[in-house]
Amino acid sequence: MEWTPEQDRLRHEYEELARSTVALRAAECYQAGTLDHHSWETLTECGFWRLAVPAKYGGAGTSYWDFVAALEGLASGAGDLGFLLSVIAHSGTLRGLVEFGTDCQRRRHLEPLMAKAIASTAITEASGGSDVARIRTGAVAVANGYAITGQKCHITNAPIADIALLLARVAGLGRRDITIFVIERTTPGIEMGPPEPMLGNRTSPTGSITLQNAVIAADEILGSIGNGLEPMYSVISHDRVLYGIVAAAFIDPLVDQVLRFVEQRQAFRSPIAEHQYVQGRVTDLVILRDTIRWVSYGALGRLLTGHPEASASCSVAKLAACEGLCQATQHVMAIFGHIGYMAGPISRAAADALGTRIAGGTAEMQRKNIFHQVVGRPAKAQEATCHTGFAQT
Repeated sequence: MEWTPEQDRLRHEYEELARSTVALRAAECYQAGTLDHHSWETLTECGFWRLAVPAKYGGAGTSYWDFVAALEGLASGAGDLGFLLSVIAHSGTLRGLVEFGTDCQRRRHLEPLMAKAIASTAITEASGGSDVARIRTGAVAVANGYAITGQKCHITNAPIADIALLLARVAGLGRRDITIFVIERTTPGIEMGPPEPMLGNRTSPTGSITLQNAVIAADEILGSIGNGLEPMYSVISHDRVLYGIVAAAFIDPLVDQVLRFVEQRQAFRSPIAEHQYVQGRVTDLVILRDTIRWVSYGALGRLLTGHPEASASCSVAKLAACEGLCQATQHVMAIFGHIGYMAGPISRAAADALGTRIAGGTAEMQRKNIFHQVVGRPAKAQEATCHTGFAQT
C-alpha cells in the first residue's frame, strides 16, 4: 500500500499543523491536566473531522483512507498521546453515527461534531469494564422516550463531552436488552464528572457520566432497540484499529530522535551507534513501528470492506499497538538513560503508553477476541455475547 498524492499531502499538512499547535502546547496542557482545546479548534477549522464524513452528511466526501492519512500525520507531529486518544474517542462516535445513525440523528449531531462539539463512547461501569453483562445502567420506557439511570466511569472525554454514545439495558426486553442511546450533556438528569487523576494521558480528560432519570427521546436510539451490540462492536473495532494507526505514527519521530542521539552520544571513545546493544534497541524500535503500521493497515482494510475476521484483525492491531508502544518508549528511555527518565517528553510518553494497555479494551480482552476467531467460534461467540455482553471484545 502507498498513499495517493492527495493522501500524502494531507499527511504532511497535518503533521506540520500538529508540530505548530499540539506539540508546542503539550507540556503546558499536560501540566494543567486539560485537553488542548486551542489545537482541537484549529483542527476543526481546518476541516479535519469532515474528512471522516461523507459529503451527503456535510463532510468532505473523501475516502476514509484520506482521514486516516491526516490522522497519521497528526499523530506523527503531535508529541501528545493523550490528545490523540481523545481524537480516537471522538472519531469513533462520528463513525457510529455515519454507519448506524438515522437521517434525523445525522442532521442533529454530525454538524456539531464536525465543528467544536466533543464526543465520547460510554460503556464501562464500576461493576465491570469489558464485561457488559454486568452493566447496571437501565432505561425504562416513559411517555416521551426512555428514562435512564446509572453511572459510567473511566470514560475518555466524558468531562468535556457534549455528545456521547451510551450503552444501557432497556427494561422489559428480556435477555436481548442492550441498547445504545445518543445523549447530550445539556439533558436534565445528566452530569459529567471531573477528570480522574491518572498516571499518564493527562491531556485526555477521563471521568464519569451520571444519569438520574434522564429522559432520552426514542428517536435517539442508535440502531434498533435491544440490538446495541452490532453498532457497538463496529465502534469498538474502529477505535482499536486507530490505536494502531496512531501508535505507529507516534513512534516515527521517536525513531528520528533516537537516530540523531546515538550518532552524537559518545561512549568508550565512539558514538554509541557503533555498539551492538544500542543497535539492537534501535532496530527493535523500527521493527515494532513497522509491524504495528502494517498490521493496522491490513485490519482497517478488512474493517472497511466488511471482512468476516475484521474484529479479530482490529484486536490484533490494538494489541500490537499497546504492547509495541510500551516496548518502544522503554527502548527510547533506555537509550537516553537518565535524561530519558527525567520528567519530560520521553518519560511522559512512556507513562502515556502504559494507559493504552487499558484504554480501548485491555490487552487480555484483545487476546480473548483473537482466540475465539482463531479456534473458529465467531458464530458461537456472537450468540453468547448477545446474552452475556462483550465477553469476546
